[in-house]
Amino acid sequence: MKRFRDILLLFSLCCIFFACKPGVPGEIIQPDDMEEILIDIHVADGMAQSNPAAAGNIEYYRLLYRLGVLKKHDVTQAEFDSSMVYYARYPDRLQGIYENVADRLGKKALALGASAADIGRYGTLASDADTTNVWLGENSIVLLPQPPYNVSSFTIVADSAYHKGDRMILNFDSDFIFQDGVQSGVAMLSVKFANDSVASNVVYFSGSEHRTVEVADSRHLGIKEVNGFFYMSDGVRAQNLTTLKLAFIYNVRLIRFHENSKNMPPSQVNKEPMARPEMRPDTVLPMNSGEGIERMTYER
Repeated sequence: MKRFRDILLLFSLCCIFFACKPGVPGEIIQPDDMEEILIDIHVADGMAQSNPAAAGNIEYYRLLYRLGVLKKHDVTQAEFDSSMVYYARYPDRLQGIYENVADRLGKKALALGASAADIGRYGTLASDADTTNVWLGENSIVLLPQPPYNVSSFTIVADSAYHKGDRMILNFDSDFIFQDGVQSGVAMLSVKFANDSVASNVVYFSGSEHRTVEVADSRHLGIKEVNGFFYMSDGVRAQNLTTLKLAFIYNVRLIRFHENSKNMPPSQVNKEPMARPEMRPDTVLPMNSGEGIERMTYER
């Protein structure tokens, strides 16, 4: 009987705990509604980029389409901005919303800048013996300008499935929601080899884009470890903490190709290696006005 009372008491306490868990305030756009709005906003951004009439004036058309989305959902710009500011203060809730958004954007990725070849190829590589998606983290990442939420790093320790001559390619899609300021971010992929030398590449991204960055074991040393990070910057040192700035990374895949894989795509790196000191996640990186891919190779 005593055991039954203890179980009943524990059940009651659990009910009280979950009943008291604070919800989203009524004046804030609720998570389900925010999810629908964000999906439409991402599609609208893709429409702005693919509209021939928007050439040279994409920001104007992006704003115009986003205003149409808000009108569709009967939400004012002020209501949307204040709701996003609220969710930015609760990264776990914002992450949950964007994870759902990423799952539902799969079929709409073409409108957001990803190529059909990338989606078709990288979505089914896990079962290929020579080509495998080794990404272990979340498929979607939300970055905010304030540390520590402005960087997301990863480390993958190689095992016996890695071969000499392997090539690593990091793929992802990006999007930004900014009230003002420069939309800029960088992703780095770094590989430590068996002799403890390190090679790394960076790729810059801004707006709704599909990006790839790669590192190859071209000297057949063998891969010991794979590292990298996604980093968001305003493009300036001083940041206005009251202004909404958010970067969304999704469809993240880290593909390992064996040297003779039939799925091996053409190399994205066409520049000669350039010596450079080791980069860290808190480094403020300048935007690249060229192709957006820069190769770095150095040894420790």
